[in-house]
Amino acid sequence: MPARRLRLAGPVLALLLTSPLACTDDDASSPTNSTPSTTTPTTEPARLDDGVLTVGLLLPMSGEGASIGQGMADAATRAVEEINKAGGVLGQPVRLVPADEGSDPSSATDGINGLIAAGVDAVVGPASSTVALATLDDLLSHGVLTCSPTATSLALDEFPSSDLFFRTAPSDSLQADAIAQLAQQTGRSRAAVVFLDDRYGHPMAEAVVDALGARALDVVREIPFASDDESLVDEATELANSAAEVVVVVGDGDHALRMLTAIGETTGRFPEVDPPDIIVNDAVRRPPSPQLVQQLPNTIRERIQGVSLVALPQFEAEPPGPFATNAYDCVNLIALSAVQAGTDDPAQIAPRMTDASSDGQPCRDFESCVELLRDARNIDYEGPGGGVQIGGEGDPERARFDVFEFDEDGRDVSTGRILSP
Repeated sequence: MPARRLRLAGPVLALLLTSPLACTDDDASSPTNSTPSTTTPTTEPARLDDGVLTVGLLLPMSGEGASIGQGMADAATRAVEEINKAGGVLGQPVRLVPADEGSDPSSATDGINGLIAAGVDAVVGPASSTVALATLDDLLSHGVLTCSPTATSLALDEFPSSDLFFRTAPSDSLQADAIAQLAQQTGRSRAAVVFLDDRYGHPMAEAVVDALGARALDVVREIPFASDDESLVDEATELANSAAEVVVVVGDGDHALRMLTAIGETTGRFPEVDPPDIIVNDAVRRPPSPQLVQQLPNTIRERIQGVSLVALPQFEAEPPGPFATNAYDCVNLIALSAVQAGTDDPAQIAPRMTDASSDGQPCRDFESCVELLRDARNIDYEGPGGGVQIGGEGDPERARFDVFEFDEDGRDVSTGRILSP
């Protein structure tokens, strides 16, 4: 049985990665659903090892994340329906309990209280890294196994006491490695990292600096910039004076583009100097508008490359949207691990999560995987997207990234792939 991670307490610096929502299907053929109470429990949790696997959904049913969350909840519900059609877990149908994550930790806490009162064994969610960092203790302290389909924040790599916490979306530490790989491929040796100085940009920049150093690139400057800076001329000038040959720009689409514009204006004053190669993180692939990218000087735009997580293949019918397969994978891994453990006790299910996704016969759904288990075969659950592999740390061990550039119209174009690590 693979060793679980030892997480060290660290600064709580998180990326708010909103996605998901939850939904129900009250049709008689669907899994049993109930709307949890939002009253704070005053007694011990109702969860019992009763032989019925009860899975909660903690996904945003309201707020900005709801637009993406619907697909994630649909995918999780689909997984439970397929599991129950194949005979369920431990001879019983899996029970599904939805709750609203909302848009902040306060609203998520209400949902968590309801799920705990409903006696869930496991939860798919939270979607937001910020919500996860603020509320995971509530779930884990009640012994609830938790699987997030979308929370990629580096801060969750070091979340304390998390033997029950898993992710099917890769940590941003793998994106930092992909950025460093791309920088190495330029053949340049002197690098600078320019980053939005917020709770996402700062830790991401630290990870990028470490990854660049591991690949023998000399980081000559680390330059933060503030979101409320009216002018980024000083930072762009410092960058130009650093003589960096490759520049990594970390930030969201809006602020990173402002920095790229400032770099273009500054380098334009020195036409005799070759502009550096520029590498950006995945958020820059979604700028406020292609026109803003198009307005960059050609000498800058043509030197920009970036990495973004490869979108997993969608389901054959009615593609449910981003991260839906990640939610589907969470449900199936929990169910298969419960089958392997022979119990709905989260403490015994958790050590099986890694086993279910590695070192066995490949299978893509619950029914095909459980048939292998009945034949006393080890399984390697791959899911619809293929290649799900949860390591001993509870996170995907590898991730595939698109390499992208921008064309003359300011639109992103995929040019290759990188596997990290």
